[in-house]
Amino acid sequence: MAYTCLSTALPTAGISLLFLTFVTFLCHVNCVTFSDPDNAYSQYLPNWTPDGRQGASFRFKSVRSDALLLLHHFNNRSSGEAVYNFWIELKGAKLQATHVFETFVETVTIGSSLDNDQWHSVDYSKDSAGSLTLRLNGKEQEIKLKSHKYGLAREKLSALTYTDSVVTLGGLAPSSSEMAPREFSRLLGCMEKIKFLSQNGVLQDIPVDSTVGTTDGCNNKCFTENHCQQGQCINQYYRTVCDCFDTGYEGQYCQQKGNMELTFHGQNYIQYQFNKLGQTVSRDKFRINLQFKVGEEHQAGVLFYATGSVPVETYLAVYMDNGRITVKMHTGSGDPMVTTSDTALNDDSWHKIFIRLDGRFLLVVIDDQSNSNQISGDMHQLHLDPDVYIGGGPALKGKPGLPVTYNYIGCLKEAYVDYDNLIGGVKMNSSMITFNGGTPIFECVELGHTPLTFPNKRSQLILNEWTTGELNLKFTFRTSFPDGILVHALISIDDTPDGFLNVHMVNGSLELQVDLGTNGGTNRQKAVNVGTSLHNTAWHDVHLAIRSGNILLTVDGRMVGIPHKHSMVSRSAIYLGSDVSGANTGFEGCMRQIHIQGNTLSPLKVINSDMANGVTIDGCQIALNPCASGELECENGGACTHETNGTKCTCNAKEYTGSRCQFPLFKKSCADYYRAGDRESGPKRIDVDGSGPVPAAHVMCDFSTGRLKTTIEHNFKAKTLLRSYGGPHLDFKLQYRDMTPELLAAFVKHSSGNCRQLFSYWCYESPIRLGKFTRVYGPTDNEISEYPDRFKTQCNGNRQTWQQDIGYMTRNLPITRMRVLNKKQTEFTRATLTLGPLECFESAAASKPNTVTFFTPESYLTLTPLKKSLSFIFRASAVGNVVFHQMRGDKIPNSILGYIAEENLFTFETNLNGKTDEVSVATTRSMIDGEWHTITIDINEPDILFIVDNDSEILSVPIGQSIGPFRGRLRLGGTPEVPAGKEGLMGCISAVTKDSVDIFLYDFYNEFKQDAIQPGCKSKCAKNPCKNGAQCVDKWTSYECVCAHPAQKGKNCEIDNTKDMVSFSEPTVHLEYTPSSTEFLTSNLHLSFRTYQSDALIFYANDHLHNFVQLELMDSAVLIFKYNSGRQIVEVMVDSRDVSTDDSESNSTDTMAMLLNDGAWVDVSIERDAEITVLKVNGEMMQEAGEPVNLLTQYHDDPFNGAEETVMPPRVFVSSDKVDNYTLALIGGAPDLMTSLPGLQGCIRGFMIGDEHLPLKPLATRKMQGVSTQCTDNCAQGACQNNGECTELWSSFRCNCTSTSYSGRLCSKDVGANFQSASLLVYPFTLYEDESDKSTEMDSLTFGFSTETDSGVLAYIRSDDEQQDMDKSIVVKLMDGNVEASVDFGNGPTTISIEGPFNDGYRHVVAFKRFGNRILFDVDNQDGNFTTLTDASPVQFTRRAALVAGGVEYNVTRFGLDGAGGFQGCIAGLDYNGIKPLELLFGAYAPSDSIGVSKAQCAMLKMDESESSDGDNGDGDMTSGKPAGSGSSHSRSSQSGISSEWNVKPAEGVEYVEPKKQKTKIDPEIIKYSIIAACALVILLLLVLIIRMACKLKQNDKEEEAATMEEMTPLRRKDLEQIDAAPTRNRTLAEGVPVSNSNSYTPVPREDPQPLPSQPPSQPPPSPQPQQQQPPQPQQVQSEPQVVATGQFTVEASPELKDEPPIPMIDDDVDDDEITEATPLTSNEDIPPPVPTSAPPHLTPPQPKKDIPSEDAPNGHEKDVPSESVPSESAPSESAPNGHKPLVKNDSILSESETAV
Repeated sequence: MAYTCLSTALPTAGISLLFLTFVTFLCHVNCVTFSDPDNAYSQYLPNWTPDGRQGASFRFKSVRSDALLLLHHFNNRSSGEAVYNFWIELKGAKLQATHVFETFVETVTIGSSLDNDQWHSVDYSKDSAGSLTLRLNGKEQEIKLKSHKYGLAREKLSALTYTDSVVTLGGLAPSSSEMAPREFSRLLGCMEKIKFLSQNGVLQDIPVDSTVGTTDGCNNKCFTENHCQQGQCINQYYRTVCDCFDTGYEGQYCQQKGNMELTFHGQNYIQYQFNKLGQTVSRDKFRINLQFKVGEEHQAGVLFYATGSVPVETYLAVYMDNGRITVKMHTGSGDPMVTTSDTALNDDSWHKIFIRLDGRFLLVVIDDQSNSNQISGDMHQLHLDPDVYIGGGPALKGKPGLPVTYNYIGCLKEAYVDYDNLIGGVKMNSSMITFNGGTPIFECVELGHTPLTFPNKRSQLILNEWTTGELNLKFTFRTSFPDGILVHALISIDDTPDGFLNVHMVNGSLELQVDLGTNGGTNRQKAVNVGTSLHNTAWHDVHLAIRSGNILLTVDGRMVGIPHKHSMVSRSAIYLGSDVSGANTGFEGCMRQIHIQGNTLSPLKVINSDMANGVTIDGCQIALNPCASGELECENGGACTHETNGTKCTCNAKEYTGSRCQFPLFKKSCADYYRAGDRESGPKRIDVDGSGPVPAAHVMCDFSTGRLKTTIEHNFKAKTLLRSYGGPHLDFKLQYRDMTPELLAAFVKHSSGNCRQLFSYWCYESPIRLGKFTRVYGPTDNEISEYPDRFKTQCNGNRQTWQQDIGYMTRNLPITRMRVLNKKQTEFTRATLTLGPLECFESAAASKPNTVTFFTPESYLTLTPLKKSLSFIFRASAVGNVVFHQMRGDKIPNSILGYIAEENLFTFETNLNGKTDEVSVATTRSMIDGEWHTITIDINEPDILFIVDNDSEILSVPIGQSIGPFRGRLRLGGTPEVPAGKEGLMGCISAVTKDSVDIFLYDFYNEFKQDAIQPGCKSKCAKNPCKNGAQCVDKWTSYECVCAHPAQKGKNCEIDNTKDMVSFSEPTVHLEYTPSSTEFLTSNLHLSFRTYQSDALIFYANDHLHNFVQLELMDSAVLIFKYNSGRQIVEVMVDSRDVSTDDSESNSTDTMAMLLNDGAWVDVSIERDAEITVLKVNGEMMQEAGEPVNLLTQYHDDPFNGAEETVMPPRVFVSSDKVDNYTLALIGGAPDLMTSLPGLQGCIRGFMIGDEHLPLKPLATRKMQGVSTQCTDNCAQGACQNNGECTELWSSFRCNCTSTSYSGRLCSKDVGANFQSASLLVYPFTLYEDESDKSTEMDSLTFGFSTETDSGVLAYIRSDDEQQDMDKSIVVKLMDGNVEASVDFGNGPTTISIEGPFNDGYRHVVAFKRFGNRILFDVDNQDGNFTTLTDASPVQFTRRAALVAGGVEYNVTRFGLDGAGGFQGCIAGLDYNGIKPLELLFGAYAPSDSIGVSKAQCAMLKMDESESSDGDNGDGDMTSGKPAGSGSSHSRSSQSGISSEWNVKPAEGVEYVEPKKQKTKIDPEIIKYSIIAACALVILLLLVLIIRMACKLKQNDKEEEAATMEEMTPLRRKDLEQIDAAPTRNRTLAEGVPVSNSNSYTPVPREDPQPLPSQPPSQPPPSPQPQQQQPPQPQQVQSEPQVVATGQFTVEASPELKDEPPIPMIDDDVDDDEITEATPLTSNEDIPPPVPTSAPPHLTPPQPKKDIPSEDAPNGHEKDVPSESVPSESAPSESAPNGHKPLVKNDSILSESETAV
C-alpha cells in the first residue's frame, strides 16, 4: 500500500494528531528526505536486464535547480563492452533525461521552475524497441532512441555480460561514481512513491539496498530547527534560513531591528550568485525588492541586472535614467515589458521597488505605482546566467536591455532576491554574495561629487569641446606624485600648426607652459609657476582660461598668466592626464567637478564613453606609496617595489608570474603535467585552486603505467601504536603536505573519487570495530564506518594471536582524523596501524563523455561567452587549424582567436577595447603530432595568461582598462569566421573547463544533426595500426606511422629489422660480409649497439683500392666515424659528455648519464651525401664533416700519404690493374693482424645500408665460437637477488654481493646468527698473518644486522695485548639507533657516524673500507663519503689479533670499548678481508669461539609498505614473518619520498576523554505536542471504554433475552432464533485451567564449577564427558514452581521448562561497561591471563615457550612466558561461539548462561 508523504509537523488537535502521526509513520516506508548536500543518496537494485523493459515512477520536491534525481547503470562491465547510462536530473530548474549507449547520447527536456519546493510527479519507461517516454506532472514527451534505430542495439544489449542493475536516487553512490559520466549535484528535498517497473510491466516497490545522508519521511526542518525570531522560516532540508523581508528586522535569525544601509560610490557593485554551480538557470518564479535613495546630482545608474543567452537571450534590468526608474524584462519572445516611474526619484528620499514573477504573471510596484502584466507567447521564463548584479556591474556597455551603463551612485537597503538579504550577505561574507570595488560602507553617507581616477601615467580623458576662441576649463584635482601632465593641447599660432599648451606638475608646483611655435620668435616658449606642495593629497581647484590675449591659470585662488598677441586655435582635443602620445609622463591622481565651456561632465557618462582611456571610478583611493598602502598587492610572495618610473611586483620566477604574481606556473594535477608533455615520473608541485589563495602542494606523480597516479604524503608514521593495555583513548589529527581539508576534498572529487589509502591494522586481542571503537573521518568530517568489501577482517575476532586487517580504503577519503577508544583490554592488548599515503588515479586517455571528435573543418561547438578562464586539451595534425574562437559581440568587439600558426608556434589574436594584439607562444612540442596538448587562458586583470603545454606568454592591458566583457559565442574546434589561410580543427577536444566549471560537452551538440561531430576521440590511430612501438600520427581521415627505429619498414612499420641481431661474447671474434658493390662505402648507414666496453671497433669496411669506412668507440663516451675523401682520412667525432644535463638547483652537471657503454642501446646514424657527412647518436647528438664522399679510383701502395690508420688491411704491392676487385665488411671487430683495437663485446642490431637491410643472423649461422644470434639481457630479469649488483657478460652474468650481506652466485645465500646481550663471536687471527704492506694498508669489513634495541657493539678488529701503548682498532657499534665507526691506529680515534634510525627491525648493510688513510663508511648503500684520517702517518694496521662480533670480550676496556654493551639481534654475512667467520662457525671447521651464538636467518631488507597490492600482506615486516612493530620512535614513515624535505611533526594521539552519555534535551515544542498526543490518547481510551461498556450492556440485554426465551414456547423460541441469528463467538477458556506461556524461558540450573588449582597441573585436565540427554518428561499441567540454587544466584525455574537448554544472553559486541553485573567481580589482578593460541611466527625460540605481547619484549610485540604458567582451561574453546573466552569469578569459571543470569 502506498501513502502520500506527509509533513512531520504536529497539528494541535489530539485525535487528528494521532491519525496524522500514524499515516506519517506509514509513509516513511516509501518516502525519504535527502538532507546531506555532500553525501546523500539511496541505492536500489531493480531486476532489470540490459535488453529488457526499464522504468520508474516517483514524486519529488526540491530547492535546488541542479541535482541528480535518478541514475541507472550496470555494474561488472567487461573491458570493451558497450557503455550504457541513463539519468534524470534537474538542470537549470528543468527536468532533463539523458540516455547514453555506446557513442549515442540523447536527451529529453521538459518543465521549468522545478526548484520551487513543490511536489512534482515523474514517470519514465523504456522498452527494448527503443521507445523512451518521460512524464512530468501528467505531461508526456516520447522519443525513439536513435541508438536502437539501426537494429544493432538489441543484439549488443542482449550480448552484454553485466547484469547487476543499479539505480541511485538523489546523488551518486560510491559504487556508481566510476560508472557515471560526470559529477552531479545532490538532491536537497524529498522523494516519495518510489516504484520500479518489473519485467511484466507492473510498477512495484522494492527494498532499498543502501542509503546515506537520508531520513525517513519528508522532514521540514522548520518544525525542529526554527530559530527565526521574526519573519518566515525557509526549509532547505539540510538547514533552515530566515526570510526577514518586510518585517523591519534583519540578521541571520531576523533578530536585529532595522534595515542595514549600503552606500555605492559608482565603482561598487554586488555580485550575487544565482546558481552555485555556475550554470544557466531557468526561472518563472521569483521575488525582488529594493529600497534606494539618490541625490539630485546623480540622474542615471544601474540598480539591478540579470541576463542570459542560452537557449534564447533574456534579461531583467532595473535602472535610473534622467532620474526616473525603469523596470524592463524580456523573455525571448515578443516585445520587452517596460514599467517606468511617473516622476523623477532622485530627490534624496527613500523609494521602493518590488518585482514578482509568478508563471506568466508579472507584478512591478514602484512606490505607490503598480503595474501588472500577463506574459503572452510561447516563452515566459527567464534563462539567466548564474551571476546577478546589483548597483552596477563589470563592463555593462553593450549588454542587452541596458540603455544606461553607469554604475549606481546612492544608497540601498532591504535588497532581497527571494529570501536572500543581499546587504546582510555582504555583511556576513556570504559565499554567494561578493562586494566589488572597495570596502563596503554600511550606512548611507553623503557622496558629493564623483571623482575620476587616473591610475597610471598613461591614463587620459579626451575633451573635444574647444576648437577656437576662448577657453574656459575648470576642475579639482588631488595627487601624491610631484610630477605629471594635467592638461595638454596642440595649438596653431597664427595658422602655423606647431605650438602646444601644457599645464603640468613640476616638483609639486603647477606650471603653465605655452609653445608659440615659429611665430614666437626667439621667445618661443613661456612658462609661469603657481603653488607649492600641491602633491599633498589634498583637493586643489584649477581654472584655465584663454581670453583677451591672455592665458590665465588659477590654482586655489592664486592667478598667473602669459599674455600673447596671436591668433590661437586648437588643432587637437584637450587631453587631461597625459599628452597626445599617452607616453609614460602623465598624471597619477584624481579629478572631479570637470567643467568645460560651461558644460559639466558626468563622470558616469564619461567613464563608459570613448573619451576615457584607462580612467576609472574607484572613490579616488590614491596613496603616497601603493606598496605601503596596499593599493598594489603582490600575491604569492611577490615583492612590491615603488620607484619613480612606476610600481611593480617582483615574482619568484620559478613559481609565479603576472603583474601581481597572480598566476601560478604549476599545473593543477599530475594529469595536466602528463598531457602537457611532461612524462617523467617523480615529485612535482600542483596548484589545485589555480589562481586561488592556496599555494602549490608537493605531490608524487607516477606515469609508469596507463593510469596516472598522484600520491600525497601525510604525517602519520608507520606502525603507530594505537592500543595497549592501560592505554588511553586517543584522538589523531592528520596533516597532508601543503593541503587543507577543503583542497583535499576538491582534489579527490576532481579525480572522480578514484582514490585509495592503504589501511594495515595489526592486532593482538584488540578488535578494531570501525564505527564503534575506532572512528575514522574524511576531510569534511564524514565518518568511514565500515570496511570495503575486499578487506580482510580478522581482528574483530579478538583472538590471542597476531592478526592483520589490511586493504585499501576507498570512501570518504582522505582520512584526516581518527578517534581510537581503548576498550576490550586485556593484559596483552596491542594494536598498531600503518596508513598509506593518499593515492588518486586518472586515466592517461581523455574521458569519453567529455570528449568530441571533429571530422570536418567546418564543424564546431558553441558555448556561452568566456568570462575569466578557459582550459582544454586538444589533438591536431595540421598547421593552420583554428582550435577556438571567442567571437565578438554585436556591440562589443572584444574577441580572442587561437590557432596553430606553425608546428611549434601557437598564436592568440586578441581584440580588446578596440586594440588588436597578437600573442604567439613558441612551444617545445610539436602541435601537430597527434598527441594531446593543453590550452589555458586565465584572465586576472590587468593580465591575460596564455599557456600552451608548458610554455606561456602574458598580455597586459593598461591599469583601469577591463579585459572583456565577451558578448559573442565561444566556438570550440572552429569558427564560422575562418581567417584567410586557416581552417577549422580536424581532431579532438576534451576536458573543457570554463570559468572554473567542468563542461559536459554532450550538452552542446546533437550528433544526429551534426554528423561531423562524434563523442569520444575517434582517431584512425585508435586501433593502433602501427606496429613495433611506432608512433601513430592521426590525420583523422588517415594516419601515418613514424617508426621507432630506422631499421623498421613498411606502412605500419610491420617489418622490424631490429630483431635481426647478433652478440659477441669475446673481443676476438667478428663477422665478415662481402657486398656486391661499394654502396657500403658511400651510402647512409644505421645500426644500434650496446656494450660495457670503453673501447671497441664496431665495424670496418674497405675495397681493393683502400677506400674505407670505420666506426669505433673510444673512452666510453666518444664515437668516431672515419672515412677517406680521396687520399685524406676524415674523422667525425661525437663526445656524449659534451651533451650534459644541467641541474640548475644544484649547479651540477650529470655526465655519467650520457656515457655510451652503460649497456643501453645506442642508435647510430651516418648520413652521407656528395658534400657532407653527418654522424648522429641517439637522435640528439650530432657532428658533421664538410669533406665530400670521394672514392679512390686508382690503387696506391700508400693511399693516405703515411697518415695513421687504426685499422690497416693487408696490402699487395702490385700495379692496380693486377688487383682483384672486392669489397669486404668486418662487423664487430677485425683480425688482430689488422688492428690493435679490441673487438666489440656486446650486441649489434638493425644494420641498414641505405634503405636495404643487412641480414646479420645468416652471417652467424656457422658454428662460430663467441657469436650468438640473440642479445639476451641477463641482468634485466633480476638475476641477482637481495640488491646484488649484476654485471652483464652477454652469454651469462656475474653478481657482486659485496654490499648485500648475502653471498653465493646469486646473492641468495644467507648465513646469520642470533646474538643476545651476553653473546660473543671471536675469530682469532694467525699470528700477524699476511703482514705485507699492501694487506695492512687496506681493510674491508661488511655485514648485515637487524635489531630493535638502541645500542650495542656490532663488530671490532683489534691489535694484540702486548703493546698497550700502540693499540690499533676498528670498532663499529650501534649508538642510540645510529651506526658509528671508530678508527684508531695509534694517533687517537677518528669517529664517523651515520644517522638512522637503524634499530627498526629491518636488515641494514654496513660497509667499511679503508685505503691507506682514506676511509669509506656507508650504511644501506647511501653513497657514503670518503673520510681522511687525521694525523694518519702510520697507515698500516699491523699486529691484528682478533675479529670480534656481537659483543665485547671479558675485561676488555681498551680500544674505546669501556662501558660498551653487547649486541642483541641478528648479524649476517660477516666478511673481513675475505674471511667469513659465520660460515666457518657453522661449517665443518670452526676456528672461532662463540658464546650463546645460534644460527638464524635475519630480517629482510626494508620494503616500502605503500607498494603492497590488495593481494599481499602489505607490511614490509611480513617478509620475515614478523608482524608490525610497536610503533616506537624509531619507526620510519611508509610514505613515498618527495624530493624536497618535509619537516613536519608526526601526528600524535591526544588523550581523548569519552563524554558521558547525557540525557537528550527535549525540544519544548516536542513536549507540547507530546502532551497533546497524550491527551488525545486518553480521549481515545475513554471512547474505547465507553464502546466496551455499551457492548457489555448490549450483551446483558441479550442474556436477559435468552433467559426470557427459555420461558417461551418452543415454537416461539425457534422463530426468534431464526430472526436474531448472530455470528458464532469465540469461547473463553474454562475457569481453573492455567494457560502456559510458551515464550518464557528460565536458564537450567548448573552445579557450581570447581575452583582452579593454585598451581597449574602438569597434565592438562581431561575433556569433560558430554552429559547424556534425558528423554523429555510428560508435562504436568498443574504443579508448583521450583526454586533452584545456582551458586550465588537464585532463580525460579518453571517446571515445564526445566529441561530446556540455556540461551546465551550476552552479545560479545556489547561494551564491557554496558553489562549489568549481578555480583561484583574481582579485579584484573585476580584473573589469570589467557594464553595465545599461537605464537607469532617470527620469534619461535628453541625452548618450548608461548609468546604473548609485552612492552619490554625485544620486538615490542612479545615476551616469553612458560607454557605451564596458565592452565589450559583459560584458552578459548574451539566450540565457544564467536571465540568467546570464559569469564572468571572468584577463581571459578562461569558459563555464558550463568553470566547472562
